[in-house]
Amino acid sequence: MTEKLSDIIICEKCGHENKKEATHCIRCSNQLRRDYYKGLWLKNTIITLILFLLPFIILFYVINFEITKHFENQVKQGLNYSVDVNAQAIKSFLDERKIDLLSIAKLDITTLEQINTKLTFFKSFIIEKPWFDFIAVINPDGNLIFSTDNIKTNFQDRIYFKKSLKGEFYNSGIFHSDVLDTTAMIISSPLKNRQDKIIGVILAAVCLKTFYDLMVDLRIGETSEIFLVDHEGIFLSPSKLGGKVLKEYGHYKEDQNPHSGKGGILVHRDYRGEKVICAYKKFDELNWYLVSEMDVEEALAPVTRLKNVMFYIFLIFGCFLLFSSVFFSRQVTNLLKNLTSTLKSAVDDINHKKNTINTINVELRKRLSDCESLSKQIRISEEYIKNTINSISSGLIAIDKNFKITYCNDFVKNFSKEKKIQMNSDLYKSFQILKNKEIKNQIENIFSKKKAFRIRKIPVVLNNNNIILSIGGFPIKDIDDITGATLLINDITEQETMRTQMADYEKLSALSQLALGAAHEINNPLLGITSYIELLLEEEEDVEKKTRAKEVLDSAYRISETVRGLLNFARPTPPKFTKISLNKLISETLSFLQHQPLFRKIKIDKTLSDTVPQVTADINQIRQVLINIFINAAQAMPDGGTLTIKTNKVKFEELIEIRITDTGVGISKSDIKRVFDPFFTTKKGEGTGLGLSISYSYVKNHYGEINIRSEINKGTEVIILLPIRQKNKIQSEVIE
Repeated sequence: MTEKLSDIIICEKCGHENKKEATHCIRCSNQLRRDYYKGLWLKNTIITLILFLLPFIILFYVINFEITKHFENQVKQGLNYSVDVNAQAIKSFLDERKIDLLSIAKLDITTLEQINTKLTFFKSFIIEKPWFDFIAVINPDGNLIFSTDNIKTNFQDRIYFKKSLKGEFYNSGIFHSDVLDTTAMIISSPLKNRQDKIIGVILAAVCLKTFYDLMVDLRIGETSEIFLVDHEGIFLSPSKLGGKVLKEYGHYKEDQNPHSGKGGILVHRDYRGEKVICAYKKFDELNWYLVSEMDVEEALAPVTRLKNVMFYIFLIFGCFLLFSSVFFSRQVTNLLKNLTSTLKSAVDDINHKKNTINTINVELRKRLSDCESLSKQIRISEEYIKNTINSISSGLIAIDKNFKITYCNDFVKNFSKEKKIQMNSDLYKSFQILKNKEIKNQIENIFSKKKAFRIRKIPVVLNNNNIILSIGGFPIKDIDDITGATLLINDITEQETMRTQMADYEKLSALSQLALGAAHEINNPLLGITSYIELLLEEEEDVEKKTRAKEVLDSAYRISETVRGLLNFARPTPPKFTKISLNKLISETLSFLQHQPLFRKIKIDKTLSDTVPQVTADINQIRQVLINIFINAAQAMPDGGTLTIKTNKVKFEELIEIRITDTGVGISKSDIKRVFDPFFTTKKGEGTGLGLSISYSYVKNHYGEINIRSEINKGTEVIILLPIRQKNKIQSEVIE
């Protein structure tokens, strides 16, 4: 059945027949859809190409720039290195030639007339030193006295002659010598006789061939070269490509001299007119420039080759990208067709869930804020507890059931050989001192018997030192189970040592009281003995008996002097400042001590200055200071030695200096810092450690100073400085 002509509408654009009820031409709609996706495909293709090719193009130019810069830097570094190496070689060469000339510039002669005795030496010197062309000796008038070359001229007007005649070493630099009729470098020095007086000038010509051979071109290339120029840019050394010494400029003649300042790296035109990369450095003393350069074209030739290779590589990748972009754009366009239908439903679903997510986010933010606040409080509490534990001056260790360390404070590291204690490390590996059988059993009993322990005092060895520890252990309970333990460690070595020394001090105090009583008991009958012997000496006429009685009396006097010294030392009298003679007090103290068994092997050397005035001091305190130091010195020389005592007045100051030196075993650097500490002693098992502490206190009471210098096995020196007068001290009668 055919349609009626009145039901058909013809499209004005394409002439296609459509039904009358159709709102759009079917052919035009299909064509529009095809045009849209075709345009989308073309747009995607172009965008893909741009996105892929643009980075490659940028990368090409970046790599090209970086490679060019890299090669330029390499060339500049090579040239700069060449300059530095050659500059050092030239400087060393010139310094050595200076040393060579100065080494022969002083002769063992009196006048120049005796120079003939040194001719053989100069000739042999030239042979041994091939870097000199000749050596010449010139008198003060500029006349040649001697030369290893045939030179005939007067040097009076030469600058190097004038400089050296004034006492200076001089280097002329490279110049054209009219005397030698060639390029030369002259170094000169004043010539001195055995009295160090200038009697002439000695000069030498440096061999320029040897000097030029020092400069090595460290760059590899046909146009690379290294040479010397002066401050005007004129060649001072030949160049590889034809530069003439003292005739041509090292740069293009129409350009300004590029070599200025201390040195640098630059690009300029050389004497041939070629563009070169140049590194140069100045020699300040000679006003030279050492130049190393290379043609820019040769230096950057690898860059040009690399550019070509990179261009072909990028061209191949460009073709591949073009094909890939067409293919992937078609795939993307088809994918968009499929995704378009699902995107709308997905957007609606997302909008629906957005409100739910926002509500959840508000609640999460609130809970997160609460958690952060709680976490901050916990961190503050943990830090406070940790700082509190670390501030304890006792070692604290927390362990688990397996004897692994779960925590320890900073102080406990003093009991371990390890610098850093690792958490979860084995207790007995980290702390060797806890391997003690008794300590180990007590720690294990915490877990087996579930009770704490306390070891009040136990000796252990730490770092080869014997120490005494006090250790306590406490279980950590979790309901009925023991989950760990806490150990508290204290070093009580000093307390125990002080307790022992205090007991010794009490013993010595009691002994001093007994000695004081004994001295009184000895002194009374001794007085009767000496009085009786003195009467016998007056009545006896027999010379031999009188001599023997005199010897007995001297011995009795010596006993009396010893007893009197003991009484003066032990009698606890209050401080009394008087005028005393230090020299006399030293002599009396030595007289009291030198008969003691401790001083039998000691040689005493006194040098007491007569210029030492009397000083205001407490005689008993100063006597005790001297006795303490003399006894310490004698104890440091058990096999004998020399005890030296010197006194003198300090120049320009109101001070008296006492120097007491022994040749004993000395004191180590670590111990010498503590010798004035109470109860510190280096005598194992002997002494209370109070002698030097008391001496220090007594000297400070007198506003004086006491210092100790010592070296192991070389001896000890004690220096005491006492003021002549004491401020705010009442002076009583003079004791001479």
